[in-house]
Amino acid sequence: RGSTYAEVAKLTAADAASGDGFGYSVAIAGDTVAISGGGSVYIFRTTDGGGTWSQVAKLVASDGVSVSRVAISGDVVVAGATSDDSTAINAGAVYVFRTSDGGATYAQVAKLTASDAAAHDYFGGSVAIDADPIVVGASYKNQRSGAVYVFHTTNGGATYGQVAKLTARWPS
Repeated sequence: RGSTYAEVAKLTAADAASGDGFGYSVAIAGDTVAISGGGSVYIFRTTDGGGTWSQVAKLVASDGVSVSRVAISGDVVVAGATSDDSTAINAGAVYVFRTSDGGATYAQVAKLTASDAAAHDYFGGSVAIDADPIVVGASYKNQRSGAVYVFHTTNGGATYGQVAKLTARWPS
């Protein structure tokens, strides 16, 4: 690995607008990049090792909630939305998208929420995925001490269930 890097591409959303916050969160897996901006996730792909990139998809939550955090692993993209109010004000949610055609199209396959969702948890403030487990941060849970939720699928990604809630142990 070299010590000098040069810009090889500048990625811009096809429908870019001032104030969209494009690039607020970015993730990469192989030849695919996921970028949040304007409440959506933009998917870019390269076929020449990174010399050129093309936008191939724009992912939007099925209920119109604005997403701002993103993670990707293989054919799955997860997008966090701390502003989701479906369970409580700013309780948060995470949307799971999957491609089955090599990245040409993506479909939302799940919406994840915490089993103990409460107002102002900001669930979805951070997201991570590694093949199957999806890990979601809720930094304001428990009077801002925070919590992390782990989701797992047992049927190839058709549904996800919460399998753990992790919290910090405070010294006594």
